[in-house]
Amino acid sequence: MTTATREIVTLDNLRIISRTRSLAYGITLMAMGALEILWYGSTDSKLHTTIQFGYNTATVWPVVSSFLRVILLLAGIAIIAVAVRPRSVARIGHIFETVRGSRTIAILIGAYLFIWPVFLWWGINLHGQLRTMTVDVALTGYLFGIMSIGAGALMAWRRFDRSASGMLYGGLLIFLLGFLIWVARGSLPLQLTSILASAVAVSTFLMFGSLSGTLCERAGVVNIAIEGQFMAGALASIVFASAFRGSGISMTFALLLAGLFGALFGWILAVMALRYQANQIIVGVVIVAFCTAMSQFLTTQVLNVHQNLDGSYGLPVWAIPGLSHIPLIGPVLFDQNVLVFIAFAAVIIANFALFRTRWGLRVRSVGEKPIAAETVGINVVHIRYGAVILGGFIAGVGGAGFTLGPGSPFTYGMTAGYGYIALAIMIFGRWRPYGALMASLLFGFTIALSANLNLYLNQLVIPQQFITALPYLITIAVVSGLVGRIRPPAADGVPFQRH
Repeated sequence: MTTATREIVTLDNLRIISRTRSLAYGITLMAMGALEILWYGSTDSKLHTTIQFGYNTATVWPVVSSFLRVILLLAGIAIIAVAVRPRSVARIGHIFETVRGSRTIAILIGAYLFIWPVFLWWGINLHGQLRTMTVDVALTGYLFGIMSIGAGALMAWRRFDRSASGMLYGGLLIFLLGFLIWVARGSLPLQLTSILASAVAVSTFLMFGSLSGTLCERAGVVNIAIEGQFMAGALASIVFASAFRGSGISMTFALLLAGLFGALFGWILAVMALRYQANQIIVGVVIVAFCTAMSQFLTTQVLNVHQNLDGSYGLPVWAIPGLSHIPLIGPVLFDQNVLVFIAFAAVIIANFALFRTRWGLRVRSVGEKPIAAETVGINVVHIRYGAVILGGFIAGVGGAGFTLGPGSPFTYGMTAGYGYIALAIMIFGRWRPYGALMASLLFGFTIALSANLNLYLNQLVIPQQFITALPYLITIAVVSGLVGRIRPPAADGVPFQRH
């Protein structure tokens, strides 16, 4: 019996897909730009929004002398110039070509060194705090709209591939930022850094969930059970931590236990899908239904009776010395709970493992052309087993982000369908860990946006329920193909039988 796959990967069909996606992304950006001009730009020109940047440890820009400011300014310009044109320096150019993402990191470092002295001369510090910024709402709407239209037109014309997703994510974030500025007009200050920090924290379980789906589907198995693995991880972690009152190393074991429960359901999915050739979608839905019923039963019959097993125990918050004091960026990325750093590390490790190791090559080969992989001696079933169980472990750890991350007790229904959103994030990220990371941050920003709109309910024209539903609306747009055609792994969800 032969196994059919959807399509064979060739350079021509990949080029067609990338050009179609770039055109769709460009049209989307232009539509958002027009909406920004018509919506935000139509605001009364007398209305302004005050933006607060100071938050937690990021209070001021480090003060340096005028001489050092000039040195930092020139160093930033030099680093950006070398990063943009790396071939001008042969040795550095070789490093940029070898280490993936090094040019982006270099540009960010150069930009920081350039902005630091400029902001000091501008007087960004005021009485030990970052100075607030007052912006014109209408002018901001026109500026954001023109930027989005220009970026969308350029993308639609040049049909970018590598930068297409990044430009779309940036355009969506600018649209949401403009919405925040519009909502906070003439009222309470907009606490931007606080919202961004909460967005990164909320994105944690989405990173784990989308990464789990990426590993499974890269190997050719559809993991619909992420929602159930979230529930199992959230419940197991908080019960174990509460039993030991969050003392000592119990939090670490709680995370491991959450991962083991997720791996258990991943193993069940793998057995049913790979050994018994059951429909992967149906098996995933059954696992989610089982976890939903069990979580409801345990909540009502156990946790409500023994409330000492459902406490509020959060993971410790780490402030990385030096980096956590960077204004705006510091508290957002480098002053978070431990699980956030684990999520970022997991994305980096997974990307390296998938695209830079022999194991990753085998995982991708069994997800694209399992018959060809078998002919060269790769055990397709074993590779898929390992990927699905590992993906389940990651999703289980992500479930701990609902309880141990914010330090809140388990409540029935707290996962709220985010396991399915994680699958949409995986599709939006094109089955790549870094793409899933960027999409997770975008979805996390929409969730944090809804949570922080309570301060502005008296002037919110759009119902808050619509903002709460925004992540789900984006999910529908992604899976329906409104953001362009995205090609999944060719053997994704296709059963495999050894000849």
